[in-house]
Amino acid sequence: MRQLPLDLQFLTAQGRDDFIIGDSNRLAAAMIDRWPGWPGQFRAVNLVGPPASGKNHLAAIWQEQTSARYLMSLADWRPQNAAGHYVLESPCPGPEWPDEALFHLLNRTAEDETSVLILSLEPVAGLAWSLPDLESRLRALNLVRLERPDDPLLCRLLEKYFADRQLAVSREVVDYMVGRMERSFLAVQTIAAAMDRRSLAERRNLTLPLAREIMAEFADGVHSRQSALPTSMDE
Repeated sequence: MRQLPLDLQFLTAQGRDDFIIGDSNRLAAAMIDRWPGWPGQFRAVNLVGPPASGKNHLAAIWQEQTSARYLMSLADWRPQNAAGHYVLESPCPGPEWPDEALFHLLNRTAEDETSVLILSLEPVAGLAWSLPDLESRLRALNLVRLERPDDPLLCRLLEKYFADRQLAVSREVVDYMVGRMERSFLAVQTIAAAMDRRSLAERRNLTLPLAREIMAEFADGVHSRQSALPTSMDE
């Protein structure tokens, strides 16, 4: 069946208990839980995965453990301010991510209590950095890949979403939704929230007819257009 495209701009719960483990994310979650005992010379991990695969959720869990700073650039970073822990969002060669700054930051992870979690779509070691010493350090990082969730994990995510809200939903409805949604954590939240809101607004149970309506609206782009508007989300 055709998977439905979604606008995935949706705020999600970011706690450790909200992160459900499956085959697609087991190794990544284990690496986060292993901190501060990350292996290797550099206390750093490159978490690689497609959009909405759970990278930012794992980063939020790690931030809660470490009080790490979340950085979208190293342009203003200075080595003398390196103490602590950092999440780096999609570093790539260019003025926002100077080779020298990243090089010095990684060096600090081998010398003191600094540690770094790098989030990226592809391994950062394969990018066109100009500093050879930086390339060698990036190749030495712990590399963990996240894949898109499979059907069993999507089912568990949907069931947890509804169970947390004390909403009854049959496995038939869950299977119907999973068979038609995009394979991502945010898709689960987005579609389940739409079901939840419609059920409350119309005082309907979470039945197969309601699921068919919601999935048809996503197929037509109704919810994508609505999510582009400023709204107040409860997740």
